[in-house]
Amino acid sequence: MKIAQVLNNNVAVIQDRRGVPAIVMGRGIAFGKRKGDQIDRKKIEKTFKMHDEHTVEDLSGLLKDVPNNFVKTSYSLIEESQEKYGFKVESYLYVTLTMHLYSAYQRIKKGRYQKNYVLPDLGEKFPVAYEIADDFLAGLKKQLGIEFPVSERSSIALHFINAHGDQVNQTKTVNHLDEEIMDTIIQVLKAEGINKTDENEDDFNRLITHIKYFVLRLQHEHFEDHADISMQSIESISKDFPKATATVNKIGQLLNDKYQIQLSKMEGLYLIIHVERLIEGAKE
Repeated sequence: MKIAQVLNNNVAVIQDRRGVPAIVMGRGIAFGKRKGDQIDRKKIEKTFKMHDEHTVEDLSGLLKDVPNNFVKTSYSLIEESQEKYGFKVESYLYVTLTMHLYSAYQRIKKGRYQKNYVLPDLGEKFPVAYEIADDFLAGLKKQLGIEFPVSERSSIALHFINAHGDQVNQTKTVNHLDEEIMDTIIQVLKAEGINKTDENEDDFNRLITHIKYFVLRLQHEHFEDHADISMQSIESISKDFPKATATVNKIGQLLNDKYQIQLSKMEGLYLIIHVERLIEGAKE
């Protein structure tokens, strides 16, 4: 079992005999190791099989900022939910949900957590996703001693619904058009004065990560707009976050005009949340 990439002293990427990448975790498992070195199987505490190369790549950035026990707990709970409920999700959820939860946790610690956006309740249509969210919150409390606000239940459920998709081929690649669409979105953000700074680096990187997977889904799969968001909710969001809404509307218009891509209400909602965090961060 050879190392394909060292992520930190306690985490490494390996490949199995079929060439499928996996993340292995264990205290000191990669200390002093390099690519090509053998892994001591006795030190492996947890293994996560990855079927999406982009998820593996993004782990490098994620694990620089998020403690290993947080990553391990989040990943374990995602896997347990799939085994318990058979609710299959795409690989990007491992990165996006973990990043979201750690960001929320940091805001709670700093006393900055606010439920300042409207999320649709899809409990009747996707009851399993909300059961998973309940298990997730209970697991985080039991394993990490972190008690998240009840409002995170809907957010976790929607992450699972969003990643449930149509279960298409997991071997996606970024092509030229993907990169062009990403550049188009980033140019809109810059035109609106939303740029990466030392102060907003974490939130900006989370937005870019979300955009990356959003673009991959748009280009490689049929994505159904699961969210039955009422006009009242949309009007409330627009009133509360006018600049973020206007920015996302411009992105949606460009995607439609240039690529004939329709921005779903669900994706629009997620983008508004990310953009609003950057706008609010710039005011502090």
